[in-house]
Amino acid sequence: MNSNITLEGVRGLLDEWNDILIITHCNPDADTLGSAFGIKNAYPEKNIRVVCADPIPDRLKFITDGEPTDIPEEEYAHIMTVDCAQLHLTGEAGRIYGDRIELKIDHHRTGDNYAKYCYVEDTTGSAGEIIYKIVKDLLNEKAADSLYAAISSDTGCFRYSNVTADTHRVAAELIEAGADSARINAQLFENKPKAEIAATRLALNNLRYYFDGRVALVTFTNSQKEDNGIDDDALGGISSITREIEGVELGIVIKEKTDKDGLYKISMRSTETVDCSAICKLLGGGGHMRASGGSVSAESIEEAAELTMNAVREIIG
Repeated sequence: MNSNITLEGVRGLLDEWNDILIITHCNPDADTLGSAFGIKNAYPEKNIRVVCADPIPDRLKFITDGEPTDIPEEEYAHIMTVDCAQLHLTGEAGRIYGDRIELKIDHHRTGDNYAKYCYVEDTTGSAGEIIYKIVKDLLNEKAADSLYAAISSDTGCFRYSNVTADTHRVAAELIEAGADSARINAQLFENKPKAEIAATRLALNNLRYYFDGRVALVTFTNSQKEDNGIDDDALGGISSITREIEGVELGIVIKEKTDKDGLYKISMRSTETVDCSAICKLLGGGGHMRASGGSVSAESIEEAAELTMNAVREIIG
């Protein structure tokens, strides 16, 4: 754990600060948004704004509750990040505010200490669980909703190996504080847009196996996405499909970046036999042992797949 401040120290900073800008990571998920809005909603009397360099996916807008998340014109006295292991993951927000970030709260194994104060719990399943520990005495229904969404999302609705007994206890306490667990889980896991169904169909058509079926790979090019009416948001749940196949120990999704031809984003999910973060570290990324990401530049999707498999081979043989 690369921390230079205690949890009590973090709580002291947030209690003291009144004017705060909270930066989430690009390609936002429910954990980074739920954690940020968990803080904002726990301190309604403070001037807090959440910023994301990318647009919020429609399926996650219930977390923001209509609040703007674009980069503001006004200045804020204090700047922090949540769920951002590395500064570059914050995109344009990091380029604007990078040298002014005072606090980083994160739960990833790999990352950089780019803030003045860094609090990292790499054994915790979600950033939302850390934020709960900080604001548990300040919970209201909106904060509880935000943090429940964060935790449920990053634990796969409490199915992943990062779930502990404490995770369930925290979820129970959030429900007792007013979190609408049924509505939130339905929004996260059951409210799939038609574009996501189209993405699933294309993924199954593109599915390939490697290493005697231990590794499953799905790829998406920009032209395939355009031809099938699929945006990057629709690909958010594809990574879990590969991991659910019998005998597959490592599932990989490679997608060409919509706005950057030749740059391919890689998402990995694994069982307990494969360390995703070690593989993705070779690809300029990182994350958790069971869920990580990286990227490669390549002339084609085939070259991107080859570079990715070379990294996989180096780790798993």
